[in-house]
Amino acid sequence: MKMKKRLFAALCAGMMVAGALSGCGASDSSSTGSGTGETASASTSSSGKTTLNVLWWGSQTRHEQTTAMLEKFQELNPDIEVVMDYSDWDGYWTKLPAQVAGGQTPDVFQMDYAYLSQYAENGVLAELDSYIADGSLDMSNVSQSVIDSGTVNGKVYAISTGTNAPVMLYRKDILDELGLELPMNPTMSEYCAISKQVYEATGLRDTFVTDCSADDLRFRLRNYGLNLYNDDASALGFDDPKYLVDMWELALQAQNEGWGLKPGEATAVTAFDSMVTDSWSRYQNSNELQAYRDATGKDISMVMIPNTDDATASATYLKPAMFWCVGADSEVKDAAIRFINFFTNNTECYDIVGIERAVPISSEMREYVAPTLDSVSQEVVDFIDYVSQPDMASPLMNPDPPQHTEISDLLGQYSEQVRYGELTDLEAAATEFMAEANKILAEGSTATE
Repeated sequence: MKMKKRLFAALCAGMMVAGALSGCGASDSSSTGSGTGETASASTSSSGKTTLNVLWWGSQTRHEQTTAMLEKFQELNPDIEVVMDYSDWDGYWTKLPAQVAGGQTPDVFQMDYAYLSQYAENGVLAELDSYIADGSLDMSNVSQSVIDSGTVNGKVYAISTGTNAPVMLYRKDILDELGLELPMNPTMSEYCAISKQVYEATGLRDTFVTDCSADDLRFRLRNYGLNLYNDDASALGFDDPKYLVDMWELALQAQNEGWGLKPGEATAVTAFDSMVTDSWSRYQNSNELQAYRDATGKDISMVMIPNTDDATASATYLKPAMFWCVGADSEVKDAAIRFINFFTNNTECYDIVGIERAVPISSEMREYVAPTLDSVSQEVVDFIDYVSQPDMASPLMNPDPPQHTEISDLLGQYSEQVRYGELTDLEAAATEFMAEANKILAEGSTATE
């Protein structure tokens, strides 16, 4: 099992260093500090306390809140000493695989929904069902659907930190100055029309329709009740190249008309900077509203992901913002469970973190934080409530297969060639991409049987 994990981690590290893992990276792509870098291999510290290694990614706001929250956890659990380690999103997906490969998997660490099945199926994550069953991990105030979101092959491997949704963040200050308003549930035509007006007035351009990433394609497919992959991930979840062609045609239109950012034209160093120097809008996640306002100093607001004009379903969906997981090889699983239970059910935790990691999964914690929310946090809760209305969100689909990284990178290569004008027969390019992607998925599916 350890050899399998090391091979898996080494493969992941190689691909992630190459920049392949962007996917849900949009969920938190801010540039921040790299953390303490400490990794204690022993399960006890020099003081005789249980050593608990905790790793997470996030913005500076999250780092500060998490540090304070973990200090409170230590105060309430004086027999535990926490070793804290953190990174920004990109660095995290280099750091975690490297630690796994080196036999130093953290005791507790964040996990993204896109990669949950990969880490679970390769033996990196501990099963949590027994802890839920004996009550040490109290899920009595958590809905079954939320618990199920952390399952792989019928077993619980992860506990959601909160309910989240993909959103379109945008510069409300600019729209207010121009007398424009973006609807809460915009069509693509409405979004594009405002993009043009913003560009003409400010020079800021669009990066959403021009990105042409796997996430963009997934949103478009969701509009028609489809997924990027089929149920068993043995093939793509669609067989018509038109979805790719439509995505690329809109991106080329945006570039040609000027309101879409062309390849290589970005000047921003961070995702935060991009909303000041390059673009007026950006696809992120609902829990990041505060971080973007803090980092940019601008009036950032959010709406649902724009839907194609002929959509039959919503591109927006409710999802776990991220998960807490326990390392399968951890020697201090009981301490790890105490921490996750503290995060899920303790009011003193939420006095510090609020809803930065999204709306709490415990109904009691949601009720507890409600009266204390500031205006930004209340805006996030209101947004989740809005999207939770019947027919406003599409269903959560299966986690991405291990081959997603390779396919996402492959799509990025095709999209770049299209946007640079190197591929002009879009249907042929789409058909070729689909054939290559299906081959990757078929080979991966056969290899795991």
